Amino acid sequence: MAQKTYGIDFGTDTIKIYKKGQGIILLEKNVVSTVGKERRPVAIGEEAFEMFEKVPPSINVSFPLSHGVVSKIDDMIALWSFMGSKIARSRRMKGFQFYIAVPADITEVEKHAYSRIVSESDSKPKKVCLIDKPIADAYGLGLDVEKANGILIVNIGADTTEISVLSLGGIVVSRLLPYGGKYFDDQIKNYIRKQYNFVIGLKTAEQIKKKLVSAFPTDGEIEVMGRDVVKGLPGKLNINAAEIFPLVNDVFYEIAVSVKTILERTPHEISHDIVHNGVYLTGGSSWISGLDQLIANETFLKVNTTRNAQKTVVTGLGYLAEHPKLAAKYAIELK
Repeated sequence: MAQKTYGIDFGTDTIKIYKKGQGIILLEKNVVSTVGKERRPVAIGEEAFEMFEKVPPSINVSFPLSHGVVSKIDDMIALWSFMGSKIARSRRMKGFQFYIAVPADITEVEKHAYSRIVSESDSKPKKVCLIDKPIADAYGLGLDVEKANGILIVNIGADTTEISVLSLGGIVVSRLLPYGGKYFDDQIKNYIRKQYNFVIGLKTAEQIKKKLVSAFPTDGEIEVMGRDVVKGLPGKLNINAAEIFPLVNDVFYEIAVSVKTILERTPHEISHDIVHNGVYLTGGSSWISGLDQLIANETFLKVNTTRNAQKTVVTGLGYLAEHPKLAAKYAIELK
């Protein structure tokens, strides 16, 4: 069984997989390309992402997860089968055991979607269990979730921001915000179209985000390629940080305000622990310059960051995979 136990973080943007005894073995784009009414997969993962925004109308490129939950079940089934062949050279995955991270406030209907993925695919794993993402996140940070010690985690991902308080092995309070890195990409793309009559793709918007987005006003400029709507021709455009900042500033403050709201709902003794320990900032979009300082300024708390913020959830799943008795306390087995 040691070679057949996996932890999977199906991020909206990237899949991360941990294999028991080996560590993280796969980071792959969570993208599926399909053709026809039957949506037959033609490319999955990095190959499908390379096709994004470049395909003819006959090919559909989709991200099968949205805001942390399954939104395109057929594409997700194809992705699940691809994952089996990628990590184990077997679509059936017989005898395998999986721990999958999901948002803490996932509904029963959304849990059922994961059951459908397994039951309607070719796979026959021994066991598939769901683990609340904040729990995995905490273990991935090396924190002792079992102690009577309050932990506040802010996970900023591609589609969502999940703010959670943990203590004594459970989630005390949690809130999911519909904002993440992709929201910033959309804001940038829409602004450039409206302000300059200039069309760019989401990949280009992401490049602008990585270069210019900050939680505080800053300098900087980037030249991007796109299409001039008036001329109908390809062109170049210079974008500076000063015009991007107002597009995203409100969201940063909403995240900070939501952290304060969570603290107001947190029992006093746990709040005391959080004041001592600070806030833990994780997730693939937590890298944004100055975001840790903004949250610290607004909450008057220390903010702890990590170099491997994108991998903390899958690292925590891996820790639980290596300690099955501990994992049993948190796992919800799919039937």
